[in-house]
Parts: sequence; C-alpha cells; structure tokens
Amino acid sequence: MSTPTLAAQSPVLTCLATLAIARPDLPAAYLTVSSHSTRQVSVQLDGPAAVEAWREALGAAPDVVVADRIGGRPSLEFTATAYGIKFEVYATYTPATTTAGGAA
Repeated sequence: MSTPTLAAQSPVLTCLATLAIARPDLPAAYLTVSSHSTRQVSVQLDGPAAVEAWREALGAAPDVVVADRIGGRPSLEFTATAYGIKFEVYATYTPATTTAGGAA
C-alpha cells in the first residue's frame, strides 16, 4: 500500500480555496480533511447562522438541515455534495434563554 500524499487531497484543498475566493463573506470554520477520505471535508461552525450561510453557499436545500445533539448540546447538521466534494457541516450551540418577564 502506498503512502498517502498531499496531492491526493488536492481536490478538497482546491475546492476550499475556490470557495474562500468566491465567498469571502462565508463564516470561518474548523476544517478537517483526511488522507483516508480525500474527497470529503468536515466543517465545524460556531452556530446556527453560520450553518445557514454554508448551506446556502453549497446550494443545499433547507430541508437537509437536521436538529440533533452532540455531546449533550443541541446541534444543527447537514451533509451535501458540492463541487464533487462531500461536505459534513455542523455546529453545536447554546440555546437562547429568556429572562423572567421576557418574551418566549
């Protein structure tokens, strides 16, 4: 078995660079690219608004976003294939709370 190279990951890296140039307003993310899945990237975001921005940028339908939980915290997640790359996008967040006497 040959040793994986950075060149094998070039489709993901090129896609991310192109996305950064085309959509400079897209929220920053913690990105994970693996030598085992060279056409896949995991995108961890800060919150729901960032998930929505990435969903729109990747052209994914609104109904692909799933509310779930990760590590006991609420999360929003979706998977989409765009530009030949599989994106696994998610964010955990702390839900907003209301104060006594505040609107619900």
